[in-house]
Amino acid sequence: MKIIISASEIIKQRIPGLKLGMVYGCGASVSKACPEFEAGFDELQSYLNRHYSTAPLSSNPVIGHVRRMYRKIGWEPTRYRPSSEALARRILQGKGLYRIFNLVDLGNLVSARYHLPMGLYDADKISGDILLDVGRAGESYQGIGKGEIHAEGKLILRDDLGIFGNPTADSKRTALDQATKSILAIFFTPPEVEAPYLQQALDDLTTYYRPYVKDLEKEIISF
Repeated sequence: MKIIISASEIIKQRIPGLKLGMVYGCGASVSKACPEFEAGFDELQSYLNRHYSTAPLSSNPVIGHVRRMYRKIGWEPTRYRPSSEALARRILQGKGLYRIFNLVDLGNLVSARYHLPMGLYDADKISGDILLDVGRAGESYQGIGKGEIHAEGKLILRDDLGIFGNPTADSKRTALDQATKSILAIFFTPPEVEAPYLQQALDDLTTYYRPYVKDLEKEIISF
């Protein structure tokens, strides 16, 4: 699978050094059953409760870096929470995580554990090369269960057909479903987060995905 991603000039100017960590593969098997999730969730919940029962979640340095990444393009992270932070907050509030199916559920575990927002896409629904960009005036896309997502001034991914996601909300057009065979997971990573930390997140996701996805590959791109 060949994934080509570039960044617009505005991204390079405002967030130099931003990284995208990618995991992609084919021959995916989508299933409601996911025995790896329960053990992984218990471990994640224990980790979060141990570290943030007294200290605020916002004290985590990676969360701070992600918030600053949002603000560098004028996007307020306390209003539009990064997906990773929203997931961790749910767990700390005792609400657990939404269960969708294996690939989504396992991706959420890793995103919440490493505090890195992640987009998860059906690679066969992406048309052409991918551009990391900032949404323009009047641009929007259909979110998953959220209706229209206004994209102006937000960090987004676009292909030949338009915008298909951001670090807060994935799109309906490229969402995984029961027929998905090729997957692309992207961790949106601030410049301050070191590559070995991101690599560990990619390694963990690959380990989780190995029983369900063939020909898995990992890649880190820095802009």
